[in-house]
Amino acid sequence: MALGLCLALAAAACGVLSPEEQLLTDFFEASRLHDTTVVARMSDVIFNPRVDGIADAFDVERVEELPDGQSERVTVSAQVRMLTGESASRTIEFTLTRRADRWFIASLRHL
Repeated sequence: MALGLCLALAAAACGVLSPEEQLLTDFFEASRLHDTTVVARMSDVIFNPRVDGIADAFDVERVEELPDGQSERVTVSAQVRMLTGESASRTIEFTLTRRADRWFIASLRHL
């Protein structure tokens, strides 16, 4: 019983994403399928797989709160695979804003 509880707690601790990471994970998953309906619920911008590629994985490098108190700048390092098959590491900067008590992607910029 105690061992099962310890394993459950350890698994839960390892799988917790920050709100920013969860939003970006959902964004990249919907973008991979070019599901603009789902993307529109979380973002004003798109990450078109034909143009921008498919983000296979990403790491949040920096989260910076902006002076307005309702926005953040999130910089990620993403492993992006193009339709040609080539893969490259890309740095992408997202601006997130609070809308109805949740984060929303207002813009993105390739660095």
